[in-house]
Amino acid sequence: MKVLVIIPARKGSKRLKRKNVLKLNKKPLVQITIEFAKKLRNVFDIIVSTDDPKIINISKKLNVKAPFLRPAKLANDNSSSYSVCAHAINFYEKKYTSIDTILLLQPTSPFRSRSTIETAIKNF
Repeated sequence: MKVLVIIPARKGSKRLKRKNVLKLNKKPLVQITIEFAKKLRNVFDIIVSTDDPKIINISKKLNVKAPFLRPAKLANDNSSSYSVCAHAINFYEKKYTSIDTILLLQPTSPFRSRSTIETAIKNF
């Protein structure tokens, strides 16, 4: 099964400005999520969907795909996770290859268990 991890990390935020690059234990939230995703077994690839050049740079330094700037219409407070994922999947399958399923990892939820995620993938 080809599992694509999608990490949505937009620049804007209502309450915490630039929250996805705010540091927790000296690392930006998006970096924590990328490093977590890279440790997962059964993951085919990882893509970061963002409208922030700084997040693209972090992703590329960590050897993760961030191949586009997310369109503005998908980077506002009313944008759904569904539409962001659909955009990323469509782009990924046109540019790289087809996938079987996705795993959405949000940088703003950094306290997650590797075993829980891997068990969920296995059960799925």
